[in-house]
Amino acid sequence: MNKSGGLLLSVVAALLAAIIGGAIWALIAVLTEYELGLIAWGIGGLVGFAVTIFSRPAITVVHQVIAVILSLVGILLGKYFIVGYFMSESISGIFGSDTMSIFIENFGEFFGGMDIVFVLFAVITAWRLPQSLANR
Repeated sequence: MNKSGGLLLSVVAALLAAIIGGAIWALIAVLTEYELGLIAWGIGGLVGFAVTIFSRPAITVVHQVIAVILSLVGILLGKYFIVGYFMSESISGIFGSDTMSIFIENFGEFFGGMDIVFVLFAVITAWRLPQSLANR
């Protein structure tokens, strides 16, 4: 497989992992009515792992950057899904026309101190995991 094909597969795998991770985080928040910031850290690990699987054996800085960026995307999606659901008490709130504007306007309110800590853990994990798994 050529390098660009491997990179494309890594991006697609990481994007799918980010979407799935964000959806799982939202589902857990909806079912428990409690948002576990720890799951954001898990999204970083999931995305880092997905990048690794489709990049072996050659993990580069580009793969690590992809993992970090898409981990952040997954965390943002998770938060967005949670806000959208609780705005209307249904999954249709995710697709509501006001959800995006409310999410953007109140962005800082949706990320507390512990959220930031777990986002940092997710970024560090997404950065380090591909390289450490590739070295095994």
